[in-house]
Amino acid sequence: MAPPQQVPSTRRDFRLLWTGETVSGLGNSITVVALPLIVVVELDAGSTAVGLIAAAVWLPWLLVGLPVGAWADRMRKRPLMITCDLVSAATLLSIPLAASLDALTFAHMVAAALICGTAAVCFNTAYHSYIPIVLDGRDLLAGNAKLQGSEAATQVAGPGAAGLLAQAFGAVTALVADAVTFLVSAICLKRIRAVEPDPAPDEARAPLRRQIAEGLRFVGRDRYLRPMVTWGALINMALMGYQAVQVVFLVRTVGLNPAMVGLLLTSGIARTAPVTV
Repeated sequence: MAPPQQVPSTRRDFRLLWTGETVSGLGNSITVVALPLIVVVELDAGSTAVGLIAAAVWLPWLLVGLPVGAWADRMRKRPLMITCDLVSAATLLSIPLAASLDALTFAHMVAAALICGTAAVCFNTAYHSYIPIVLDGRDLLAGNAKLQGSEAATQVAGPGAAGLLAQAFGAVTALVADAVTFLVSAICLKRIRAVEPDPAPDEARAPLRRQIAEGLRFVGRDRYLRPMVTWGALINMALMGYQAVQVVFLVRTVGLNPAMVGLLLTSGIARTAPVTV
């Protein structure tokens, strides 16, 4: 049993982690909607361009998801999460800056989507491994439940927030508020006092390529995980496919403003959130 004087510190650290993860998740959800809105409203691009932006946001999960999972185990989690937040904030702030200089291009938007998507993969991977460092076994189940609940809430609230910000301040300027969410997350994580143990030395670990191959073989052999992963991948592919053209349809065909687009996307995500396994 932990000494009584450590309990308040543990609760404080968890509140900071919970706040940081929730705010960062909200920022990611806003980004997924704000970037297509900018492409449609500001750059006057079509469905193909919006599809490329949507693919750029989610492509890092496919390309670097497995390597990041093994790589994150070899380093400290909190510095990695803080770095991801700062990279996301800087990337998002570069878009309004480029727009103010009349230098915003579609290539810039694709690069920003790829960078933010990669940062989200690294952050989420590290954060799931960091939870047991902040919480002990007695509180881990309740803590995970709270974190999962806030994650689901941000996925639903993010599109609506993106639409309202775009309606009030413009789609490009809304990204400033989006960047602030990542800065708040970085500050919360920086204030956590829990001491993270040193990672095991590289010579004590299996090579990174071998760890990735072992993970793939484990999933492929497991009769429960294999269909779950396959089903989740197919469902998510279908969801991302129609979400890629939603913004174009709602803005160009239906003629809705960004606030209404965000509201409708929030209603849709509440019913058909992406599947995780």
